[in-house]
Amino acid sequence: MHRGINIAAYLRSNASRTNERVTHFGNNLGARLETREQPVACDLAIQAGFQISPAMADAMARGIPIIILENPVWHYGDKLATYSWGYNGLNGLGMAPSCADKESRPHPALGTPRDPKEGVDIIFGQVPDDKALRGKDNDEWIAEELRKRPTAEVRPHPVTIDHRFEEQEPFESVMARCGRAITYSSTVGAEALIRGIETIARHPGSWAYDVQDREEWIKDLSWRHWSTDEEIDVDWILGGYEEALELSRAGYYDNMSNGRD
Repeated sequence: MHRGINIAAYLRSNASRTNERVTHFGNNLGARLETREQPVACDLAIQAGFQISPAMADAMARGIPIIILENPVWHYGDKLATYSWGYNGLNGLGMAPSCADKESRPHPALGTPRDPKEGVDIIFGQVPDDKALRGKDNDEWIAEELRKRPTAEVRPHPVTIDHRFEEQEPFESVMARCGRAITYSSTVGAEALIRGIETIARHPGSWAYDVQDREEWIKDLSWRHWSTDEEIDVDWILGGYEEALELSRAGYYDNMSNGRD
């Protein structure tokens, strides 16, 4: 317990490496480790993954903050050993305290901005029905983009490809010839911005939504990334608790229900 805040960190009951993230984050914050199927009385609830588990449903019904741990934009060889975090939402719709008075944490070097005319427009599809779409139909938004940019290429998400029968161009090859990346809310948007590719992200839940200053943006994003082999800045993270609590009591939570009430 830190600052008198009773914290619960909820694990999946089945074997999952995402539990490593929850355990690391929870232990740093002095949380009680529980399973997400059995909510307990707490002031702050943490889980990995953007799903309305019984633990998240209980937290939202009681109007307390939640922290969602999710996949990172970058990692250092083991993707599941790095994670992003945010109060009350996923990625760009999760909140965090200001880090304006802090030095930047480690992050990838920003690439030189590219001229979009020197590459092709590529629309990056997402996993159909993924929570990051917040209810938007994947095929529908791709069709909308193609009406605006009929010459654009479409890169389907790899999980939608049957790799037994179809080969897909390697991701790095695609990015090397991309002049403009169009995404809905995928982390591909942030990966493209880091490379210097002009990026259009359609949903504010995207890490790449409406970025004005890449240097400031990458610094903020570096403070949203932690690895399981480091000690996190607990005082800074819990410095955002009161604001998150105020929003929670007002009913503000990002939509985990893919558009349903």
